[in-house]
Amino acid sequence: MAADEYIIQAVSEYWPNPETPCWAVDMIKPDGTGHRHVFPKVTLEYRAAEYDIDPTAVDQLLDIVLHEPYAPHPDDPLKGEDPAAEAGLLSPALVSRGAARKGDLIPTTLYTAPDAATAREAHLLRIEHGKANNVRVHAGLRKGKTDPLDVIRRNHGVDPARVAVKARAIEHRRLVAQGRAPQPQSAPAPTVKDDDHA
Repeated sequence: MAADEYIIQAVSEYWPNPETPCWAVDMIKPDGTGHRHVFPKVTLEYRAAEYDIDPTAVDQLLDIVLHEPYAPHPDDPLKGEDPAAEAGLLSPALVSRGAARKGDLIPTTLYTAPDAATAREAHLLRIEHGKANNVRVHAGLRKGKTDPLDVIRRNHGVDPARVAVKARAIEHRRLVAQGRAPQPQSAPAPTVKDDDHA
């Protein structure tokens, strides 16, 4: 079955609340109806950090973010398919869930993968599967027209230093989830004396 083509028409900033600036990508589906994909601007940084992707590879990061909704999810694969599992990318379950018991081999995810490279391989296999079988998003450029995604390319705001900080935190969470690092100790609550209240 060929993938449906969603053709990007426009990209704009969208502010669902003051703390979460987003990008809104408006598309036309094959039946002529519109579809809007909204994602926080920081998503590109998170994908770079989660999957150890070069933060300057904005086109790759956009491709991932725009196709994630159409990729099989390892916890709820579309039609029972999981291309990562079919490729042998399996990891021990961290907890019992559904039919899987803790330690059973399940499709690799960001937190079950032994490292970011394995997590990236699994995620990209799912993205490519979604593009080939479900939905392919593209700009449908015509002569004399600019690519609507250029708005994001010019203003993506992906900062390699912030990506590095996020990557360290994500890697630590992966190690904690797998029992390969200790849980962070929570700081004790500060004590307040009565005479501190003026």
